[in-house]
Amino acid sequence: MNRPGEEMKADTYAKLVILEALIDAEIGHYLEHRPASADRFREGIVARVSDLVDQIDALDAVAAARVYDAIVDFLAELPEDDDGVVEATLRFKRAVDRIVTRGMEPRELGEPSTWAIVLDELLEELADEYHDAVRAGGEVRPREYLRAQFLLDRAREAAERIVWTGDRKATAELRSEMDRLHFAVRNRRLRPTEVDLLIRGPQRFAARFRPSPLSRVGAFL
Repeated sequence: MNRPGEEMKADTYAKLVILEALIDAEIGHYLEHRPASADRFREGIVARVSDLVDQIDALDAVAAARVYDAIVDFLAELPEDDDGVVEATLRFKRAVDRIVTRGMEPRELGEPSTWAIVLDELLEELADEYHDAVRAGGEVRPREYLRAQFLLDRAREAAERIVWTGDRKATAELRSEMDRLHFAVRNRRLRPTEVDLLIRGPQRFAARFRPSPLSRVGAFL
């Protein structure tokens, strides 16, 4: 049961999904490449997620405070050995789960409108990250590229949560568009401008399920 005033907006939940995807990607990069300086690695995580935490704060100050505490604990507990890194990451993910559980009802997590917002936000973040990952001349930056892959995976999961609409044609279209995007990012590494075009199709689909301002007013009344 949510406490009074703790209801979490789907927009906030979407930011938390993005945050978790970015942390997963950062830890994946850490385990594969073992940076020379753990402190610089921590600084890199903070630099990447600080704006996202600010965005969460603008939506939900309570959730942002809890997320901030979870990140601080996570970075403070991050050990040197691989097993310890994995355990610290799992504790962070469970902390995020608790934040969501305190703020959202299971019913809300099953609504297509929630996942439409999550999909839209993930695709926006993916576009920005992919522009940082694939540079002019075809240079690929591994850390940023891994983030883009994790964001893409989360976006595909979000798309699957909203395709049970009963409209088989729309469902097939969304899956096809997400598959094309997957190949573009993971296998073909197309130019960012081309990926931007492929992102627009799933975003248009998500827009059909995002609640309008009028529908939100109606629900409040």
